[in-house]
Amino acid sequence: MVDKRYKRNEAFRYDFGKPLGCEYRHITTVYDIETKSVPFQGEINNISPNGLQLNCSKEDVNNLKNGEQVEVTFTLSTEIFVMVGEVVWEKKDVYGSLYGIKFLTLGMEQTIVDELKKYAKEQLKK
Repeated sequence: MVDKRYKRNEAFRYDFGKPLGCEYRHITTVYDIETKSVPFQGEINNISPNGLQLNCSKEDVNNLKNGEQVEVTFTLSTEIFVMVGEVVWEKKDVYGSLYGIKFLTLGMEQTIVDELKKYAKEQLKK
């Protein structure tokens, strides 16, 4: 597994010991018409209220690019999140690609923190 640290300073970032499964879609906009790709399977290595680190396998032949928008769907505790973000960095390796995603969806910061607290408590019980 590749270890990529975010360079930005954030007060809170949750690192999943075992990556959290997710689904993601490429978002393209042409002439103000937004289209989404078929869903791909990915994994979230870590998350903060402002973004996440997405691990994608080689099956996604269209690879995400810096500046591209992506929709990421994942579940924390009981809450299903559908977040739109922008790729801010990428790193390729032999297993696939690792991306830094900055959330564009607004107003979800506190909900993410609350659900991460629930998720962490559930993981301690296992």
